[in-house]
Amino acid sequence: MIDAAVARCRDGRYRLWYKDEAHGSNTCSAVSDRPDDPSSWIAEGVAIPGRPHEGPKVFRLGGWYWMIVDEWRGQAVYRSPDATGNWVRQEHLGGLILTAPESVDGRAVVGRHADVVPLPDGAAGDMSDGGTQRALLVYFTHPYWGGEEIDTMAPDPRTRLSHVRAALLEMVGGNLVCTEH
Repeated sequence: MIDAAVARCRDGRYRLWYKDEAHGSNTCSAVSDRPDDPSSWIAEGVAIPGRPHEGPKVFRLGGWYWMIVDEWRGQAVYRSPDATGNWVRQEHLGGLILTAPESVDGRAVVGRHADVVPLPDGAAGDMSDGGTQRALLVYFTHPYWGGEEIDTMAPDPRTRLSHVRAALLEMVGGNLVCTEH
């Protein structure tokens, strides 16, 4: 298990989502009422099946719970009304964001593992109801890595280079869209 993310869900319980390589590199979840007690976590099983992925991140935006995962071709977008399950992949743009935030030598470079910070709406800055409509998405790219296995990579030091980037996430017509910068 790697790439854990934790959030408090609408049912008041805490959930932990993680990449489970034993389950096809899909996102699995565990639940706890006492997250500070490691023995209290109970495995729930696969939360996001299908295409292998990693790096789940769960956050609230626009009254929904959202999960983004790194599919190595951009970030896949899912949403749930309560984060307890029932994750539905966004249909807009094939469910992907950050598919080409930069390019190198004519080749698209995808956005990888991300973190999300909801931005306050208006002057009050109150985000307690999850009604905010915008968020800052921080992610990285590997502009000179072509996706090959690490042990077969060229010895060129540029293949280890990472760029840290940011983009604005917004709710538009019920979809999570990304303005890449």
